[in-house]
Amino acid sequence: MNRLTDLRFLIGILFSVYGVILAIYGLASHPSTQTVQWNIDLWWGLLSLVFGLAFIVWSNVPEKDED
Repeated sequence: MNRLTDLRFLIGILFSVYGVILAIYGLASHPSTQTVQWNIDLWWGLLSLVFGLAFIVWSNVPEKDED
């Protein structure tokens, strides 16, 4: 299968890019509110980055041939 048409790879790239952008925003601005005292942008960005990297790794796993 062509790598660029693999939906897992494209989703992984999308979540990785959004995760990096959100994590950088969280590091730069450190937003906090009265109800959320921790840096939700940083943690959500890191979670999105891990999710995206997992999809990229999953897209590189070779498929088993069913005979």
